[in-house]
Amino acid sequence: MMRSMSLALHAQAIVAAYHDRQPIDAAADFGPRGTAEAYAVQRAVWQTLAGDARPTAWKVAATAPATRPFAAPILPQRLFAGRPNSPASVPIDLFIRPGLEAEIAVRFGRDLPPRPQPYQAAEIRAAIADLCVAMEVIDSRLGDAQSAGSDWRLADHLLNGALILGTPLPDWQDLGLDALQVRVYSGKQCLCDRPGQQPLGDLFHCLPWLIEHAGGLRAGDVVTTGAWTGMHPLDGLEGLASLPFSCLVEFSALGSASLTLHPPAATARLPNPHPTQAAGMAQTTRASIR
Repeated sequence: MMRSMSLALHAQAIVAAYHDRQPIDAAADFGPRGTAEAYAVQRAVWQTLAGDARPTAWKVAATAPATRPFAAPILPQRLFAGRPNSPASVPIDLFIRPGLEAEIAVRFGRDLPPRPQPYQAAEIRAAIADLCVAMEVIDSRLGDAQSAGSDWRLADHLLNGALILGTPLPDWQDLGLDALQVRVYSGKQCLCDRPGQQPLGDLFHCLPWLIEHAGGLRAGDVVTTGAWTGMHPLDGLEGLASLPFSCLVEFSALGSASLTLHPPAATARLPNPHPTQAAGMAQTTRASIR
């Protein structure tokens, strides 16, 4: 019972940080213990912010090909379309300390329902409708995500701030994905211009595990599988004084994904989980996790 109460408080603290943009003073010694508890916190945050909605977008990764992957659903409020001539337009106060990752996402065209035996690579590839150039905005509700530890990071939706889907790649089977030149721009500044590498050497490596973890996938679902050139921090939001402010990731010969950060919106973008308690949630939960 006490651990359940602690996990609920951890989830409330993350939700509060989504709303007030005040990072949690999260210490590894006082957070979720192990992946089971981290996923329990993650699910509680999703339930508060997305209700009973089924996830339609995921991020998945692993530290090495031989290790067990880990995953987080992308909140519906943080999934955007952002093509070159029609960038995603997002209020800057959606984020705390954002960084950019250049990624290629997978979009499914057929259902892959849950079943006892794992899906084979050929079955998964046959169900893919297209690939999509993507930009992941990395952002954390944790004060120091590195020192907080991997369980806190998993609970915090693997530090996802947003996913921007750009150029679709319908003829993906014919694409050469090795040594693609990747460029990442923050405004007019080029943060990266170098050959990228497929995550874990195989864009599709984590998909069999994710399908099982997610309880199957459906047509239209999107999965992004990691950065091709690492994470590129933006300046602190206070330094982005000139708004609107544009960000771009580009894969040579394939396409791009683009984002425009605009001044804060007048209204909140995430629903208040408990309207009668919202004002005191941040103070209560932060005090409770210490």
